[in-house]
Amino acid sequence: MKWYRAYFPFRVASAATIPLIPLYVNRLGGGLAEAGLAVAMFNLTAAFASLFFGRLSKPRVLRSYALGGFLGLTLASAVFYSAPSVVYVFMASAIAGFATAICALAAVLLIAETNEGSSWNREIGRFNRVSDFGWLTGLVVGALWSYFSMEKEVFIISATLAGMSFAYTFTVLKHHPSGGIHAERVEVDLDGEAHATSLAALYVASTFLMFMSTSLGYSLLPSFIVGMDGTSTEVFLAYVTSTTISVLTYPRVEGLSRGDNIHVQSWASAGRVLIMVAFALSSLLVRGKGGIVLVMAAMSLSGFTWAILNVAGPAAAMKLAHEKKGKIMGVYNATIFLSSIAGSALSGIIAESLGYPTLFLTAALLTLASIPLLERARLMLKRSTRTVTATTTQKCATTTSS
Repeated sequence: MKWYRAYFPFRVASAATIPLIPLYVNRLGGGLAEAGLAVAMFNLTAAFASLFFGRLSKPRVLRSYALGGFLGLTLASAVFYSAPSVVYVFMASAIAGFATAICALAAVLLIAETNEGSSWNREIGRFNRVSDFGWLTGLVVGALWSYFSMEKEVFIISATLAGMSFAYTFTVLKHHPSGGIHAERVEVDLDGEAHATSLAALYVASTFLMFMSTSLGYSLLPSFIVGMDGTSTEVFLAYVTSTTISVLTYPRVEGLSRGDNIHVQSWASAGRVLIMVAFALSSLLVRGKGGIVLVMAAMSLSGFTWAILNVAGPAAAMKLAHEKKGKIMGVYNATIFLSSIAGSALSGIIAESLGYPTLFLTAALLTLASIPLLERARLMLKRSTRTVTATTTQKCATTTSS
């Protein structure tokens, strides 16, 4: 769809500026505590926005969500640029978190509202390919900007790009997007509110563990690579490798999932266990340039598994609560942001007191713990679906006989 393209400049702007928040805090005289607080402000605001606006979301307001998010990043970039002190960076981080959250929410819900459930994986994959290509481009822009030491002028570029996203979306996205606004109903008998709550709780719990382990394992990865005598260029290459593989994988996720979005996440999670083990081994046994090569190889697998989780995750969440897609997506996205805060906070403590191998193995164990929860949710969903099929068949037979 045309509106997918609107997210490209937005994601370029995000990738070129958001990762620089801690560095910008330091340049304004803040320390590690202030840098951590700025990142926490971003994630906390994003979590709150996901919950609040997910609950309120209706098809008719999704266009406004996207426009508000693009405008929010424009404003955040302007505040970053003109910030005279760290306090203003906190404010800009909060605005950027809000903008990121409602843009992400709007995108997935627009896809769900304008496509049948059977095509959600394909369309989310197409959207994410555009989005992540924007992120990859933004990483390159941010790296070049840092290399040439142009400092805060990057925020002018960021504001301009986010403004372009706003203008393009305002032009091409209708108030009521066409393409099947009443998407097919996914027949799942949840056998009462308690069953629905249990199923959603299992899925959300597995999501929390998965993304907490991701934050735990990846937050200090740049420091880890540098500690193995790596360079900033090799840190950059590690992230570019991962994102490039993700972009290439998105078109294949629909075929990999074969309609079972939860089970394919279990396989992706198992892959991420191997990634964390590889990181631990590179610290314990290989180290040096050999260890960096192992990390690069693991980051390739990371990009592959991330693409699967980034498509199958939201698609599965919306099918668990089809009539309340906005609410469940708000909870799902908020869980990701909150788990990121928890993982980031713990990563420094574990690495400093117990070392990097323990950090990576802890992340691997958390990921491993998420898999049984996913499979339990999958079994509950299958049983519910079978119940609906049997009930529907019985109703058809009764109608025919009468």
